[in-house]
Amino acid sequence: MNFFDYQDKARRNSTLLVALFSLAVLGLIGITTLFIALLTHYSRGQDSASLVQMITELGWDTIAGIAATISAIIAIASYFRLRQLAAGGRAIAESLGGKKINIAPNTLAEQRALNVVEEMALASGTPVPDVYVIEDAAINAFAAGYKPTDAVIGLTRGCIEQLSREELQGVVAHEFSHIFNGDMRLNIRIVGLLHGILIIGLVGGWLIRGGHFGGRDSRGRAALFGIGAGLLVIGYTGTFFGNLIKSAVSRQREYLADASAVQFTRSNRGIAGALKKIGGHTAGSNLQATNASEFSHMYFASSLKHSLLGLFATHPPLAARITRLDPQWKGFRATSRPEPQAPSGAGLAGVAGAAPVSQLDQAETHPGATGQRATNNTYQAQLNQVMETVDNNIAAPSPTQLEFGRNLLSRAPESLKAAAHDPFAARALVYGLLMSPEQQALQLDILTRSAHPAVLREFAKLQPALAQMPEEYRLPLVDLSIPALKALAPQQYQIFKRNVIKLLRADGKVEVREWALYRVLMHALESTPDRHRKIDTRKNRSGSVTDAQQFLLAAMAHADNTEYLVAKRAFEAGARALGITPVPLPAGSDITLQRLDKAIAIASDTAPLQKPLLLKALATTLAHDGVIAGREIELLRAIADCLDCPMPPVPGTSPAGAASTGCLSAHTS
Repeated sequence: MNFFDYQDKARRNSTLLVALFSLAVLGLIGITTLFIALLTHYSRGQDSASLVQMITELGWDTIAGIAATISAIIAIASYFRLRQLAAGGRAIAESLGGKKINIAPNTLAEQRALNVVEEMALASGTPVPDVYVIEDAAINAFAAGYKPTDAVIGLTRGCIEQLSREELQGVVAHEFSHIFNGDMRLNIRIVGLLHGILIIGLVGGWLIRGGHFGGRDSRGRAALFGIGAGLLVIGYTGTFFGNLIKSAVSRQREYLADASAVQFTRSNRGIAGALKKIGGHTAGSNLQATNASEFSHMYFASSLKHSLLGLFATHPPLAARITRLDPQWKGFRATSRPEPQAPSGAGLAGVAGAAPVSQLDQAETHPGATGQRATNNTYQAQLNQVMETVDNNIAAPSPTQLEFGRNLLSRAPESLKAAAHDPFAARALVYGLLMSPEQQALQLDILTRSAHPAVLREFAKLQPALAQMPEEYRLPLVDLSIPALKALAPQQYQIFKRNVIKLLRADGKVEVREWALYRVLMHALESTPDRHRKIDTRKNRSGSVTDAQQFLLAAMAHADNTEYLVAKRAFEAGARALGITPVPLPAGSDITLQRLDKAIAIASDTAPLQKPLLLKALATTLAHDGVIAGREIELLRAIADCLDCPMPPVPGTSPAGAASTGCLSAHTS
């Protein structure tokens, strides 16, 4: 099962989850109706009767009122909780007391953990997620959010200090699989729905307290107490069944995430070693936060000490998971001693952890590093690499791509890496990445008039490094900058966004390379889609999606072709690969910024199992002229990113600095 299959399954699981909880709500309505029927019957001092007679005595109006009340209570409570979690993973991490470390890690262990997360993000072609450290001695972790662009990874203090680097990589790879496989959105929905059912029990608790401390009327207090006790039982009955559903869904997904982590790291030693260490660790994986149980199904390992006959276990037993990963395992050995850390004299910069690679490895995993194409890097090999990446490496980087992520992080200029982790300098870094030699004077004038003076000073410091920076660092540096840019205050962000757009439009047109960077940036920073761009497409959704897909093919055809006929042939080849009849190719001047943004917003509705076909059609279009330029790969990566298909770097393609003259009109269409 690949990334797209997982995405499709996640959609079906969401539908199944809603159906199961709907059945639980119906069960709660039935139990509540029965309770009120019993209470009403015996409060009148009537003789014994059958349950059917008691319910009939209530009348259908009363039963309908009960159903409406229970449904409303659950719906309002669920909506309220989901609104609290609207910020995505950040809200969950902060509710557990997490501290974000992307901008300023304080210890060697925190720096090492951040390096591991950044390496995997760069290898998979995704923005670096926010990383939170939870001050807890237990060994545990979680991924939370609605989609990759708002995902966070939480790691306990025990996790980052007790595990070796290889084990930490296994844990982080496990959490990345949850990010890619659509599990996070389902997890948050479970939290909201469970809260809706639990609220009935909370109301019961309030009524019980009212029965103890109410007015002087003893009968009134008794009635409140009785109703409260009944609602308490009803509420926890619903929670019982809700937890059963949560546990059943989570257990199977943990096995899948373990397998994905092995595929991600190409080793079972790391994740198996982490699970073994949890079993022998004094604190185990049991989190101490007061609300830790609410998110129990999100963790790397179970945070609950006991569960009724395993019914409430949100994770498979540790032994079962370890045995699947390491059939030769002989059992737990107690350990509470932390893994040796890097010597204190090494400094934070020395903990990157990337193993030395040979010159051959560097040439294979770092395209453009030698300044020329490798002799055996033929066009067909390049095309095979692109198709292999689209077919098999979306959200599943190859060992070469993982090595690329490590090498990229370790070899990137220190000044640029440091800038990517600072909110002020990150803005200057993005401005610098958007600069073009031909328009630099005009763009600098724009920044002088509209950017913060401190940002301008940072930009001046970065200019020498930016001038010498290989172009293949452009999108990875944007990915590294995302956590720092997310830390901007709303007003700072709006000024930053306006300046980005001004730089794009400085010369009256937008180059393909500029648009690709802009889309990756905006998709990561503004996770809510542009809903207004889809309003006029609702009546004919399937046709609109097809039109949007063809427009993206047209943009790819014009990206590196100045001649209309050459672009037309590339466009038609892509349309055939997509299985549609091509429309007349729009002129290059029709490929505007606004139209591309709208096409991306509409094409994001493409069904998960249809997305690989679209990406392969785009790859066919870009490769049709016999040259695969790095800027075309950037455009393909940007489109894949906006379709929520994390696309790793493509080793073996020509440098990103290859000639490309494709431009977009900067004016409205």
